[in-house]
Amino acid sequence: MSRILKFFLFLILFMVFFEAGVISSYTLVTSQPPNVKKLIDTQLEILSSYLKIGKEIIGPKPETVNITNKMEVAETLQKKAQVDGVELETLNATTFEDLEKGRVNVNITAVAYRENITESTGQIVIRPTAQFMITATAVATVEDDKIKVDVGTIKILSVIRIY
Repeated sequence: MSRILKFFLFLILFMVFFEAGVISSYTLVTSQPPNVKKLIDTQLEILSSYLKIGKEIIGPKPETVNITNKMEVAETLQKKAQVDGVELETLNATTFEDLEKGRVNVNITAVAYRENITESTGQIVIRPTAQFMITATAVATVEDDKIKVDVGTIKILSVIRIY
């Protein structure tokens, strides 16, 4: 026999023994008769998700835009999220809308921090500086491929502590 034929025979035998093991272990674990079709479908689903077969997600990708009024946006985020400061390097704005329009909706993300707090209520408790991820939305006007965020329209969606 040729080497290729031996390889395919070995592969088929391996798959048969593997499936027999899955079916018998399912019977032992659940104490119920196995649904072979469901087991094989589940395995194929998991395998195809690893290989990304037929699972291509097609959709718009957000466009990152530069903010012209970063300081104002950072100050507004700081006040509305009740944090001590916002790191300007992490301030990021994205949009799904066409920049040809005059006004666009933007999603804003930034990392913020709250300074360490020392409490003395019987015991002295020193907390380290906490970092937070802020997610917000706002309306912005387009100016030469950059945007100017209307700080009055900023709405905080979430403030998540980063550990």
